[in-house]
Amino acid sequence: MNRPTRTIRIRRHAFAALAFAAVCVTAFIAGPQLTTAAPPTVVAPTTPAPATTPAPSAVAAPLVARVESARGTFRITLRAAEAPISCANFVNLVQRGVYDHSAFHDWTRVLRQSGGPGQSFDPGYTIRREFSAKLMFEGPGMVAMQKAPDGEHAHGTQFFVTVKEQSRWNLDIPIFGTVSSGQEVVDVIEKGDGITRIVIEGDPAPLLQRFAKEVAAWNTALDAAIIRAELPALRAPSEGSTTPVAPVIPSAPFPPRTPATPASPAGSPHF
Repeated sequence: MNRPTRTIRIRRHAFAALAFAAVCVTAFIAGPQLTTAAPPTVVAPTTPAPATTPAPSAVAAPLVARVESARGTFRITLRAAEAPISCANFVNLVQRGVYDHSAFHDWTRVLRQSGGPGQSFDPGYTIRREFSAKLMFEGPGMVAMQKAPDGEHAHGTQFFVTVKEQSRWNLDIPIFGTVSSGQEVVDVIEKGDGITRIVIEGDPAPLLQRFAKEVAAWNTALDAAIIRAELPALRAPSEGSTTPVAPVIPSAPFPPRTPATPASPAGSPHF
């Protein structure tokens, strides 16, 4: 007698064999299409954008003070980056004609000094001292403002030029310029030699605009001081010209434009 379970198993094996065969046939027929990878996508190379070089920033031309004197002409490069307040003050004084037809009222073995209207002239204001490690009294041609009588500020108008090294003044006397040409003229200046005028070469407008409030206060004090000293009125601030012109060398020194009784101010760097 046949067992029914055995018949069922045989049929299952038969169906499994047929199913396996069908799978193999299907895989054989469709295999190449299923296993062949799609061709890679070719991406066209892109041309890199040319590197752009930033446009060079405009560098402002340095301000130069051309000093025309009885001995000749020399030029001072104003160091506005290191001493902007001192340079703005000096430019304003030049434009107002403070140093026109004045004199080098002081002479020593190390410096030549002028102060505009005179050695004892007090402009009625002082300015903050400015110091930089780039500006030291390492030799001739250093241009600095004299210390004010209080010893803590710089004088408003008195400036001097060195003719030799004077390191003991480093970080005490504020330097604001360096002689760029004509040091030989500075060296032969003597006491009483006249300054014909000083002309600013370059555009000082940005510097003066930066310190517009300070300039206005300086001019107010300066005009009052001129009146007190009974000296000729200065040029108005708007009349100062920055256009370079041919130097005019006087045939004889100009006399100092000083008050009646000059006196050496306190705080002079060489006293």
